[in-house]
Amino acid sequence: MTGTDPVGAADGAPDAEFHFFSGSPDVLAQRLFALPRDIVRRRLWALLLQGPHSARIQVQERDTPDSAEGRVRSWAGEDLGDLPARVVGLLPTASYGELRAALFGHGVYTDLGAVPCPPSPRGAFSHPLKLHAGEPVVRAYVLGV
Repeated sequence: MTGTDPVGAADGAPDAEFHFFSGSPDVLAQRLFALPRDIVRRRLWALLLQGPHSARIQVQERDTPDSAEGRVRSWAGEDLGDLPARVVGLLPTASYGELRAALFGHGVYTDLGAVPCPPSPRGAFSHPLKLHAGEPVVRAYVLGV
C-alpha cells in the first residue's frame, strides 16, 4: 500500500506505505537508499530487519507531522515473528494508533531520545543496516505512516 499524505486520510485510516526487500546487506542498502525521501518525512517510519540469527526494529516518531525532531526507539531480538504480516494485515483499515500499537507491542524498546529527523532514507537506515553487515541474507521491511 503506498500513499503520499503523511498526516492521514480523512476516513481515519492513515495513508501508509510498506516496502519489503530481501538480499545481502549491500543489495538492501541500494534498495533502501533508493526509496523516496517521503518515507522518512512521515510522522512515523519503522525499519524492521530480520537476519538468520537476529532481528532489529528502529522507529522514529515525530510529535507532530511538521516536527523537525523525532523520538527514536529500537528493539533487538532473535525474530520478528509475525509482526510484518500483522502490519500488512492492518494497513487497509487501521488507524495510526493501531499501527503504532502493533509496532510497540512487539517487545521492550530502548528509547534513544529525540534527534533531528533524517533528510533521506540513507540517513535513516544506514546505521541499523550496518548491524547486519556480516549476514548473508537479510529481510528488510519499511513502514511509513
